[in-house]
Amino acid sequence: MNRLGLRAKLLIAMFLILGVSIGLVAGQAVLLFQQDKSSYVFDLNASQAIKIADEIQANVRHLTEKMRIFADAARLQPPPGSDLKTVLGAMLQQYPEFLLFSVRGEDGSLRNVFTSPALETIGLSKETVHAAYTGGGVPFDSLPQERPFIARLGLAAKMPTFTLAVRGAAGPDGRPGAVLVAEIPLDRLYASRAVSRLFEVYVTDGGGKPIVAFTGRPAAGPGGATAPGGTEAPGGATLGFADLLPKSATMAGTREYVASGTAMLAAYSPVGSLGLWAIVQIPKARAFEAAHRLVVRSLAIAGVVCAAAVALVFVFASSITRSLVGLTRATEQIGRGQFDIQVPVTVGARFKRMTEELAARETALKEANKRLIEAEKMTALGQLGAGIAHEVKNPMTSIRGYAQMGLRKVPPDSPLREYFVTIEKETGRSLEILKNLLKFSRQETAEMSLIDLNAVVSDTVKLVMHQLSMRKVDVVPDLSEEPIQVVGNANQIEQVVLNLMMNAGDAMEKGGRITVGTDEVGGQARIRVADTGSGIPPDVIGRIFDPFFTTKPVGKGTGLGLSVSYGIVKEHKGEITVQSKVGAGTTFTILIPVTKTAPKAAPQAAAGGEKRVRVINLR
Repeated sequence: MNRLGLRAKLLIAMFLILGVSIGLVAGQAVLLFQQDKSSYVFDLNASQAIKIADEIQANVRHLTEKMRIFADAARLQPPPGSDLKTVLGAMLQQYPEFLLFSVRGEDGSLRNVFTSPALETIGLSKETVHAAYTGGGVPFDSLPQERPFIARLGLAAKMPTFTLAVRGAAGPDGRPGAVLVAEIPLDRLYASRAVSRLFEVYVTDGGGKPIVAFTGRPAAGPGGATAPGGTEAPGGATLGFADLLPKSATMAGTREYVASGTAMLAAYSPVGSLGLWAIVQIPKARAFEAAHRLVVRSLAIAGVVCAAAVALVFVFASSITRSLVGLTRATEQIGRGQFDIQVPVTVGARFKRMTEELAARETALKEANKRLIEAEKMTALGQLGAGIAHEVKNPMTSIRGYAQMGLRKVPPDSPLREYFVTIEKETGRSLEILKNLLKFSRQETAEMSLIDLNAVVSDTVKLVMHQLSMRKVDVVPDLSEEPIQVVGNANQIEQVVLNLMMNAGDAMEKGGRITVGTDEVGGQARIRVADTGSGIPPDVIGRIFDPFFTTKPVGKGTGLGLSVSYGIVKEHKGEITVQSKVGAGTTFTILIPVTKTAPKAAPQAAAGGEKRVRVINLR
């Protein structure tokens, strides 16, 4: 993974993000769709099952009423001159739904009342049907009066039929009435009209055995006849719904179950008090076929979106990586110290801002590097100067002492006196140079205390104001109204300000103005010394803090004033900077940390410490 480029990593990351996001959204959408679809299918199945149950109940009620009407007519006396059988036959001919109508009397005999000619056309005879009735197909003895009996007896007919048996009214002596039994076409019980071919509709008896089955496909009926009367499972076994239907409850319900390895969404409803059940079901795979198509389409759309997104990400990543590569190369060059670089901007505002920030950091690093080099140079020069000063100061002091002793010994008119005066003068000047060199190297630790910077600067201005006014130089104090406390050495701060003001006066031979100000900026005390002199040339400004560098004529400066000032400011943990424009003037700025507490006092030297005294023999 680490060997992959930034562009490849961006592409992989974006592809994973898009893929996971689209997968989660699509999966959640499909899950919600399936849940909603399941609820919808269950509700639809339940409403259809209840509707079918109501229709069957109405059909059975209509048929039983006709059978009771016919039984009542059979007990009446026929009109004069007519035969009862002829009258009953004429009545039944008006009811084409009856194929066979029989009555089982109180004596247990089963006699036929009416036989429709259509019975023979479907391959049945009166004897065959009666044999099925009396062979246990119809429970004549246990049939209650309040509920009819409905069943399919497995007659091998070309047209499916069902048996309907009703017990008539009880006799005057309270004995059970006769049983009316009829063979009726199955479509008179229920005929599928508006049910979609996607759904399977069944009407079963109380044990779950199908009486009516509409499956949208030919089903093998009892006896092998192809008709909507039974449903076969694979292998020829007739399906049953005993596991689906409730054992004791008589209320409608819904359920998902597995039939012959196929998941089904089913709803059932009892057909009144007839002991029948109406069942409507649909294979789950068929119900969610639209959902599966939606998933396939969603995946196809998601693939197209992912491909388009990857292409866009590739274009965008290419532009980003080009800029990032440029920025990376620029930072590498800066890290190697190559600050003179330019980064091209090829993308939007954010990268433009990054490039600008990089350029700003480059400038800051260049400036910091410059200050670091300057500090290292000053440190090296200070160490060198300190070593030289220590080695030269002692011999020079001895020479000056002997010169002073010689002046006291020789007469005033001696020709040697002039030589001794010259020696004393030049050694004094050399010792002053060595003194400044030692100050620059800061080998001596100054005593620090809590001082008021305003008071120090104000005293320094008063000290030199008269001297500068003699040169026609106006001094304008611009001090802070509030006290500014810093930890420092007042004499050293005074020396720095005095040096800057005297240098400014030297730069204005024809007069001018010096502004000395103090304020506090961001937790730093700031001292500003600005003049209206001739300014410092650009080729010189970078060397003004170097020891022994001066632009003054020979004999008017040692070149150590600014170097010593630089060392003092650094000892105060501060910073000194300069801005100058030729012909407009120069401004020196000193920053020293502001503090509110005085530093801890330095430990005093031991009373018995060793002291060294140099003795000069004046003889």
